[in-house]
Amino acid sequence: MFLLIVNQPRRRAWAIALHAAAIALLMVGLMARPAAAQYLSAAPDIPLAAGLQELSDGGLVFDKPQGRIVQIAALPDGSVAPRAIVDFYRASLPNLGWQSVAQDSTAQRLTFTRKGEILRLTFTADLVIFDLAPTGL
Repeated sequence: MFLLIVNQPRRRAWAIALHAAAIALLMVGLMARPAAAQYLSAAPDIPLAAGLQELSDGGLVFDKPQGRIVQIAALPDGSVAPRAIVDFYRASLPNLGWQSVAQDSTAQRLTFTRKGEILRLTFTADLVIFDLAPTGL
């Protein structure tokens, strides 16, 4: 009986230490999580690369029976190299089901297709322009 009484405070100390460690790991994990991905406001299935700010003018949006037509521009904020933005779209869009169909040699335009839609990304010195339309238009 004496042994059980002596060990109870030890068990309680271990339990408290384990709980504190679990809480600390949880807090570190939450703080280390990457920022939630952002997507275009009018095309919520197209990601907005880090370092881009969607222009607030709303762009051009039509929803037709043949599909959606969207033109949105985003402004680089200077925090990410332009090449990194191009590389982001080359890597991430295929993971979302987009197939690359054309890239110009200067990487100023990327073109992708998916489920009857065509997405063209045009990279200029001060903008990234997203053009989305049904294929065949």
